[in-house]
Amino acid sequence: MNYNKLLYISYVLLTIQYASAQICTPELRFTNDEYFSNNQIDSLKNITYGEATDYRGYSQNLKMDIYFPNTDIDIAEKRPFILLIHGGGFTGGNRQRMTYHSVELSKRGFVVATISYRLGYDSEDFGGVQKAAYRAQQDANSALSYIATQIEKLKIDTSWIFIGGSSAGAITSLSTSYASQGEWNQIVPLFESELGPLQSSDNSLNEIFTIKGIYNFMGAIPPVVFSSGDLIPTISFHGDLDTTVPIGKNIMTGLGSRPIHKILTEAGICNDLTIVPNGGHDIYRSKSDIDFRINRVACFFKSLICNTCADFMAEESIPADCTK
Repeated sequence: MNYNKLLYISYVLLTIQYASAQICTPELRFTNDEYFSNNQIDSLKNITYGEATDYRGYSQNLKMDIYFPNTDIDIAEKRPFILLIHGGGFTGGNRQRMTYHSVELSKRGFVVATISYRLGYDSEDFGGVQKAAYRAQQDANSALSYIATQIEKLKIDTSWIFIGGSSAGAITSLSTSYASQGEWNQIVPLFESELGPLQSSDNSLNEIFTIKGIYNFMGAIPPVVFSSGDLIPTISFHGDLDTTVPIGKNIMTGLGSRPIHKILTEAGICNDLTIVPNGGHDIYRSKSDIDFRINRVACFFKSLICNTCADFMAEESIPADCTK
């Protein structure tokens, strides 16, 4: 082999090893501590990522906000990406609910997008809520498709794509990660013809992105969906007295965080669950509680990147420690 070529290959390998070592050093990025300051974070706001028809038949522009470390300041060639989806029972809420999450996680080194999606459903339609959930997954797929066109501009590492949300946003994150068109067709056969496919026919999204981790805050997923395909590492937070989206198995919402944790653990898939004893659907709302979740999520996703993930379950709020 040519000596100069050998030197170049050695240089590239050393650079990769150095970059990995830097990412996986406890005191640096993707930890429970800020790596970048507020003025080092850039944003792109009110970006149209798609257009779709809402439940009343009106066309709606779909918007997102993106937060990321300034590309002139951040020396990383590629950064992990997180898609965040707000809650609100598929009838309310807005993407600004996840702004604080987005800024704080971008200060730790992630590129983060928070999206608006189609809300509402016909209360007289027996399958109205399911249609709203289907539309939400369509919109999440559209958001990921848009982000796929911005990979170079935003310096996104497609090897590390994460998704997460709260309540309806967590349900959407789980379904986007697991639910295929075939599985939706099995549950509600007419949705594809009535509402359109989950992804456009020319969409090669699965060839670009594989979701590597899920942030599940009070979410659930149908058993028929969760029992098929590859299981995905998940960090969950849930109140054990939640009656809106129960933590256990429920005929309406499916598998909550407790059975998700059990199935993942038994399958050898790393996961992290914090249960709030006597907690309902209003847990972890204060700033300190949100910071607690953000820090645990950052450390969990970093542990996946660095292959140091360890199973965790607690019924108390144990602060994140990225050194473990």
